[in-house]
Amino acid sequence: MRTLKQLSLAALLAAAHAGAGAAPLELDGLFQDHMVLPRHEARVSGRAAAGERITVSAFGQTRTAMADAAGRFSVALPELAAGRAGALNVTAASGAQVTVNDVLTGDVHLCSGQSNMQVPVTRALNSDVVIGNSANPQLRMATVAVSPSPTPLSRFASPLKWEAASPQTVAGWSATCYFFGAALQQRTGVPIGLVHASLGGSALSAWLSPGASLPDYAKQQELLKLHARDAGLANVAFARDFEQWWRSTGGSGAPWASTAGALQAWRPVPDVSQPWEKWGVPELAAYDGAVWYAAAVELTPTQAAQAARLELGLIDDIDLTWLNGQPVGFTSGGGTQRRYAVPAGALKAGLNTVVVNVVDLWSYGGFYGDGPRELVLADGTKLPLVGWRWQPVPAAQKSPPRAPWDAMAGISVLHNGMLAPMGLFRFESAVWYQGESNVGQPYQRWLSRLFTDWRAQFGDGLLFAVVQLANYGARNAQPVESGWALLREEQRRAVAADRHAVLATAVDLGEPTDIHPANKEVLGRRLARAVAIALYGEKGSASGPAPRAAVREGERVIVSFDGLEGDWLVYGGPRPIGFELCGSQGCRWAEAEVSGRDVVLRGLPGATKVRYCWSDAPTCTLYDGGSQLPALPFEQVISP
Repeated sequence: MRTLKQLSLAALLAAAHAGAGAAPLELDGLFQDHMVLPRHEARVSGRAAAGERITVSAFGQTRTAMADAAGRFSVALPELAAGRAGALNVTAASGAQVTVNDVLTGDVHLCSGQSNMQVPVTRALNSDVVIGNSANPQLRMATVAVSPSPTPLSRFASPLKWEAASPQTVAGWSATCYFFGAALQQRTGVPIGLVHASLGGSALSAWLSPGASLPDYAKQQELLKLHARDAGLANVAFARDFEQWWRSTGGSGAPWASTAGALQAWRPVPDVSQPWEKWGVPELAAYDGAVWYAAAVELTPTQAAQAARLELGLIDDIDLTWLNGQPVGFTSGGGTQRRYAVPAGALKAGLNTVVVNVVDLWSYGGFYGDGPRELVLADGTKLPLVGWRWQPVPAAQKSPPRAPWDAMAGISVLHNGMLAPMGLFRFESAVWYQGESNVGQPYQRWLSRLFTDWRAQFGDGLLFAVVQLANYGARNAQPVESGWALLREEQRRAVAADRHAVLATAVDLGEPTDIHPANKEVLGRRLARAVAIALYGEKGSASGPAPRAAVREGERVIVSFDGLEGDWLVYGGPRPIGFELCGSQGCRWAEAEVSGRDVVLRGLPGATKVRYCWSDAPTCTLYDGGSQLPALPFEQVISP
């Protein structure tokens, strides 16, 4: 038996060993106090000294593993009963120890996407009552801070904190994620952990790992690696790509290299402190896209010999900036102050031009606020940039390429900074609410790639619960082509083709003038229902009525459906609306009637396909009387 003196000596030796350069024991970022620990196939992971034995003890179970040559370890725990509370203890052979307190065993779900996932509970319907009644120690959430990175991170840039649901915590939680988790916890009785990682405006490509394969991905990844090594050189390389794109798409001249004299032909900016929608210029009153800005500043020879800093203030949303025809910076995000370093030799005696290509994604766009907008010389001299002028861009150049390190539309940057640090954590499902930023792109293939990519990290059994985009914008009186409808269809087809994915539609929950609909509670319940059916053995159709086939019978087209639990329910009249028959001359409204479990269409002999609820903001009246879910919007080829 070891004496107290021997134990103290052992502790001192361990401390000395640690102080002599041994790697400290550290758990991966999701392993924090108050966490929900997966009850199935949990793996406790982190970093320690290379080759060190690591012991994990929790809930009466003890398991060990060795850290690999890089110091990484992962200890698999046995199956755990749901609802157990206690501590998780991790000990290294050196004697170092980490304890995670108030751990609850249950199921953990990942919530990700863009702004409709990021919108907080405070912006949801009836939020005051929801928040006041939110206390639930069996429901916990951890929110990952927005942290784009050009390279995969092993640690979160900001510490992550788990919180139990209560009136003091849930106000800032993701509304979609919260309502999903609360409904799922109520349905299953299992403690639910939620990890929320999203960014408004983000495209799908930003959430794919560096190993994912997409068109032009290799070139973009190389540019991203250059940015990690030397941001200045990467900015120059991207600007050159932009310039080449401008010329290849028919852009005239080289606006970025305009001289001070040439700028006199541009239009004066009415008020550079206001977004262009407030200038009183009709063509910009509701314009989303790119606009050129420019200003000139005069320097003496002594001033021109210095290095400097270009201060441009706030710009909504994206800028690519040149000084005297040479690129100096790119920034994405309306809330970021633009500050660009100007090396010695870049300035010249006389008039120097600053030219900015500004891209507005939605709502207000352009420079805004009081600044500063100035050139700050190395000796501290501040030279205001005044006399701003602007120039429109042709329609073909209104949506320029985005840099691969752009947090919203870049390549892998959000995965690198926000998902990579999670390691091989075991999630039961990933709730994905994204797509608005990818309208007009081949989304089905990209979404299927996301399924494969995330399962490689979080496990082959990862269920995807995809939100089909809400209705938004002007309603249509006649059949129209619609990028939003096409993206909804690509979401539906990607889910239908996947072995382990479900769809929750929001096509009837939107608002005409708000891209962020407030009815997140019904959406959360639909997601919880779908996941409960797919994962927890509940009976029913996870996604609701979806087309099986469309078959021609003489002058009629018979549309059959899968996923119908009860009888059809039609709101607002005896017959459903929103069905279209399409042929060589385009699409027209169809006369539709319910016939048993089918829908019969008439109205266009020789039609080749059927569409339903096909517009940005369709009016959908056909529901499943059993599940109360709307029939999914779709496009279906007609079989002879």
